[in-house]
Amino acid sequence: MPKNNSSFKKVPLSDAEKKAKEDSFLNFSNETGEQSKAPPIKNKQAPKKKEPVKTIYLRAPESYWEDLQTIVNTTGISMNAVCLELLRPAIKKKLRELNEEY
Repeated sequence: MPKNNSSFKKVPLSDAEKKAKEDSFLNFSNETGEQSKAPPIKNKQAPKKKEPVKTIYLRAPESYWEDLQTIVNTTGISMNAVCLELLRPAIKKKLRELNEEY
């Protein structure tokens, strides 16, 4: 009979043991069954509503497109996300300036 070279030497957990581990994990309790002192982390932010989108067509120099393409290739972020990330601070600043003037 050939030797079993498997690195698995533990006996599989029974269904009752699996259920006990699942319950302790879901209830944030430790190995002895005591409740963990760390409260569960709750997401306080409500999911953001998706705003309707509009397509914007820009006429810009090719050098801008090449610079944006370099950012996209370096970061792996989509062209749309890069453009929005770059435009947002400038738009907010311009809105503040306009609100102060009028």
